[in-house]
Amino acid sequence: MKKWNRLSALVLTLALVLSLAVPAFAAQLRLTYQMNSGGNAATLTLQGLGEESVYGVQLELTLPGGVTASFSPDDGETYSPNCRVESSDKSTRVIVYLTAQKPLNEKGVLPLGTLTVSKSFTMPSSVTVTLLNRELEAISGANAAAVSTSLQQSAGSDDDDDEPDRYRVRVSSARHGVVKADVTQAAARAMVTLTVEPENRYALEKLKVTSSRGKEMSLTDVGGNRFTFTMPAADVEVTASFHWTGLEHIDMNFRDVVESDWYHESVHYVFESGMMKGTDENQFSPDMDTSRGMIVTILHRLEGTPQAELSSFTDVPVGEYYTGAVGWASQNGIVSGYGEGAEGRFGPNDSITREQLAAILYRYAGKKGLDTTVRGDLGGFVDAGSVSDYAVEPLRWAVGVGLISGMGDGTIAPGGRASRAQVATILMRYCQNLAD
Repeated sequence: MKKWNRLSALVLTLALVLSLAVPAFAAQLRLTYQMNSGGNAATLTLQGLGEESVYGVQLELTLPGGVTASFSPDDGETYSPNCRVESSDKSTRVIVYLTAQKPLNEKGVLPLGTLTVSKSFTMPSSVTVTLLNRELEAISGANAAAVSTSLQQSAGSDDDDDEPDRYRVRVSSARHGVVKADVTQAAARAMVTLTVEPENRYALEKLKVTSSRGKEMSLTDVGGNRFTFTMPAADVEVTASFHWTGLEHIDMNFRDVVESDWYHESVHYVFESGMMKGTDENQFSPDMDTSRGMIVTILHRLEGTPQAELSSFTDVPVGEYYTGAVGWASQNGIVSGYGEGAEGRFGPNDSITREQLAAILYRYAGKKGLDTTVRGDLGGFVDAGSVSDYAVEPLRWAVGVGLISGMGDGTIAPGGRASRAQVATILMRYCQNLAD
C-alpha cells in the first residue's frame, strides 16, 4: 500500500475554489505538485479536465521574497514562453502560460511541466488557474486554496504492491566528462536532477534524455551544471557529449619559435598542454634530437605522472628526471630494452628514431584502449624496405591515422632522428586525431 512516510510529504493537492458561471467540469479541477529533493523545483499536474476542449492554461502564483523562476513544459508539442516574473523585495509574482494546437484535456489529466525557482520554496496558499478555449479566451478561472491531502495506509495490509511503478534512469558513459543522476529509479512525473562534470578544458556539448519509447524529454537548466527533467512512465537513457574548449592561453617566450615556422602551432599546443617544456626559459630548441627518456616522460605527464616501480634497466639510475617515467612505461609494456644486451638496457639518453617513436605510441594507444587496427600503406615510400621488422605494423598504423607522414622527398626515414619540432607535431596529431 502507499505509505505517507515514504512519500516524505512531497506530494500536496491544491483544491480549486471556483467562481460561479463556469463549466461544470471546472469544479472537479485539481492542481497537484511534487517537489524535488532540493526543494527548488515542482512538477505540476492539472487533473479533472472534462469534455470541454481546453487549448491553454495560465497559472498565477506569488512566492515570498525576490526570486527568479523558469518553467519547462512536460510535452515537447506544448508551447510555453517560459515564465513572466514580477519581483519586489517582499514577493515575486510568477505567471506560467502554455498552449497547444490540439485540446490538452483529451485524457482528463494534463502534466503541465516543471517550475524551477532560484532557491527552495513552498507552494503558496492561493493559486489562480485560468483555462483557455480554442480562441485562447478564458473559459474558467479560480483561486485555489492549498490544503494538505492525508495519505492513509489501508487497514490490515502492510504490502507495497500498490506503490507507484518506478522506472530506471540509466546514464551512458561519455568521453571527457561525467553525468550523474540523483536517482537510479523514479516514479512517473517525479523530478530527476542531472549534474554534469566536464573534464578540465572541456565543456558540455549536448545532453539528451530519451525514453524507452523513443521520446526525447525536455530539460531545464537550473544552473551550476545541473539540469532537471520530469520522469515519464518509462525507462530513460541519459547521453552526453563534450567538446574541447581550447587551451588556456600562455605566452611563449621562445626566441627560436616564430609564427611563420611550420611547427609553431604544434609547439604552442604541447607547451600550453604541459607535455613539453623549453630547454631553457627562452629556447625550445626545435631542431634538437629528442631522447628516449624525454618521450616516456612526456607520455608519463599525459597520464598524470602515476607512481610505478623502478625499472630493471641497468642504465636507468635512481634520481634522474626520467626514472619514474621509464619505470611506468616498462611496467605497462610501452617500452622495452633495445640494441645489444636489450634485456638490461633502455638508452634513455639516446636519440629516438621515427620508427621507435611510432612503436612507443602504438603500444601506448593500445594501453589506452584506442583503435590500433588502422593501417596505412608504406609502399609509396622509397625507403619502406629499411623499416625494422618490429616497427612495420606500428609505422603502418602511425601513417594510417595521420601521425607520421613522409619527409617530402619520397622517404619516411624510419631510422632518422626525431627532432623536438617533429615530436611536438606528432604529439599534437595524436591528441587531436585519437585522444580527443
